[in-house]
Amino acid sequence: MQLPPEIVYEILSYQFRDIMSNDFPSSPEKFYSNLNIFLRSNLTVNKTFYHVCRVLCYRYLNFTTARGFHRLLGTLKANPQLVKLVQVADFEELTSIGLGRTGEMNKSIKNLTNETLWEFLMLSGNYLREFLASEHIQGDLDERIIYFLLKPGTPLSVVDFCGCSHDDFTKKFTSAVDKLYAGSEVRDFNYQITSLGLNDCTAISSRTLGRLLTTLPELQKLDLAHTSLNDDVIIHSIPHLKNLTHLSLAMCSQLTPRGIMEFFSYHPAVTDENNCSTLLWLNLQVNAHTSSWNDVQTLFLLKKLCRYGHNKTLQYLNIGGMPLHQSDDSTVLKTNYYWKCNDTLQFIKLNFPKLKSLSIKDNNIPIPKLSQFLDSNLDTPDEHIPEQQLKYLNIANNSYVNKWTIQDPTIFATSKSLCAVELSFDPWQQIEASNPRHEIICRTNSSKSIIQDFANTEAIKWKCYIGSAYGRRYWIYKVDDTLNRGDLDARGNITRYDSMGHKMIDIVKHPDFLKFAQNKIMLGCGIVSQSSVRRKLSYRDFKPQISKFFDRNGGITMGTRSPPITVPSRPPGGWRIMENDESGDSYDTEHEDMEETPEVDSHTPSSNPTRMGLYWDRSISDLQHIPFQETDADYMNGDELQRRRSQLSLLGSQKSAARLKLHFKHNRLENSTSSETFIYDPNDSTMSELYRKHLQVVDEYAVFGCIERGMYRYYSLKA
Repeated sequence: MQLPPEIVYEILSYQFRDIMSNDFPSSPEKFYSNLNIFLRSNLTVNKTFYHVCRVLCYRYLNFTTARGFHRLLGTLKANPQLVKLVQVADFEELTSIGLGRTGEMNKSIKNLTNETLWEFLMLSGNYLREFLASEHIQGDLDERIIYFLLKPGTPLSVVDFCGCSHDDFTKKFTSAVDKLYAGSEVRDFNYQITSLGLNDCTAISSRTLGRLLTTLPELQKLDLAHTSLNDDVIIHSIPHLKNLTHLSLAMCSQLTPRGIMEFFSYHPAVTDENNCSTLLWLNLQVNAHTSSWNDVQTLFLLKKLCRYGHNKTLQYLNIGGMPLHQSDDSTVLKTNYYWKCNDTLQFIKLNFPKLKSLSIKDNNIPIPKLSQFLDSNLDTPDEHIPEQQLKYLNIANNSYVNKWTIQDPTIFATSKSLCAVELSFDPWQQIEASNPRHEIICRTNSSKSIIQDFANTEAIKWKCYIGSAYGRRYWIYKVDDTLNRGDLDARGNITRYDSMGHKMIDIVKHPDFLKFAQNKIMLGCGIVSQSSVRRKLSYRDFKPQISKFFDRNGGITMGTRSPPITVPSRPPGGWRIMENDESGDSYDTEHEDMEETPEVDSHTPSSNPTRMGLYWDRSISDLQHIPFQETDADYMNGDELQRRRSQLSLLGSQKSAARLKLHFKHNRLENSTSSETFIYDPNDSTMSELYRKHLQVVDEYAVFGCIERGMYRYYSLKA
């Protein structure tokens, strides 16, 4: 019996993600090496496998050389049907374009120029969802290309110009932004772009940044790290971003503490209680040597985050360089919005329950204070305060954590959840040189007693990790058997063969903790989406394709064009009719279209007419949870599809596919499974633990994304 194509797609997606994440040694060539392994294993099995392989390979186009880009452009021109599969164009791993050639030689060869890049956009522009540029192609991004990427009317949702800081690029970028305006008025707002990256675009002026941001009211992820952003732009030019979840204002030298505090105190993007989202990821890192921040301002900023509810959702917080107030006063008071205390670390511990990544680098905090902050056994002022979930802590440039004090493993043994710590070079080198395995063994202290019984404690292994491509950053991580293995070097350097002489492929992945160490927002969805949540939020399709094989009408699809969104998204809620009489009867209309008013039977006599009003009720649940909007679970679990899916041939005739009409039945399935309560098999605790970690990674993917590619990881982790 032949498997349904959706099942084949899911199976090969898992295999594709595993093989493409094979990461030893990490190099641009590794991408094509892994891709060849995947294709040789699956491409020639049958027609279904062949089609799935094409879908997976052409969805994410990773360009590592200009010659490879030119070859793929020729393939797309020769096979127009493949263009419908293209969704991501990633140039962030592209090596030097010239490779020793002169400018005139590059113009004559024309592998990757503004002309060939424009030709690629004209082919794929109606299907492209992500365009990830880098400094290596900034010379080929002319005014018309930049304007095409920023203008409304395309389904492009993620745009990244990371590292593009050349003066020539800046002039073209400014001209392209000016074309979005008719005089001083915006021509058309772009409601499709949800993620914008301008990390390290240092030469773009503040005025241009403000004019661009004004045209993008639906941004969810905004990376403005290391730009010329100033107080006037951040306060007056950033629009009301009601969907903002990821924000980076790191290392913006022209921003002052007053401007940032005013933004987080009054700007509607972070203070409006009717916003659709609160912050999940926030980077406000400053240069400790040049900034004018003091510990009072830092605590004031944290209180403002609590005042508007961001502390309840934040999972990533980088306040590196900002001074923290230290106090021995243990007094804790409950206010309307937060637990009030004098010590900044204690304030974070009590008021940011979902925090998983915290950077407090460039702060001299004694080890006892750090241990108290990380200790999971300390009593809290309220039993309802959840247990700390912190997994990553950056304490680099802390003079108290040095090569002498690092031998005391108190920091590593007090927290149950902590899996990685970033250190300065000296203490890291001390651990790295202490033994050939570059590791340190510590034991958990489950009791508050100074005297420990080692027979009742658990040994925990921490290992040094350094990525030579990431600059001067040094980590020590807790070793486990699944996510953060301790045998990466050994497994990567050994080649194994089976009894038939065939080479065995070992998947060597980078440690999972690196996603918490990012300084740059991961804007895209990655090579293969680990869940549908991130993709739906980023791409914002009005009616997204249910799978790679079936459309909403039950026909076979080879990729469809998603029409761009040209209107702003509505806030959570639903339309309601309010009758203006004493009874005050009202009811929900369950209509999505604003312009369509539902019909209402009037029982009011003509002598006493009733006036009715239509208004948007914010108390109704979010539109995505209202039954009239179909979900993936509704579609895939419909009875009609379950009966017919095995009868549908993937590459069958168009007539049979057109005759097949699938009728949807709304059987809402509530997924109450969480990573904390999931039990795969009561008799197999190991398998249950593996699935619990898998679900945990999937949940974290929605916030942290993935850093599976080389240069994207480099930009995210470089010092």
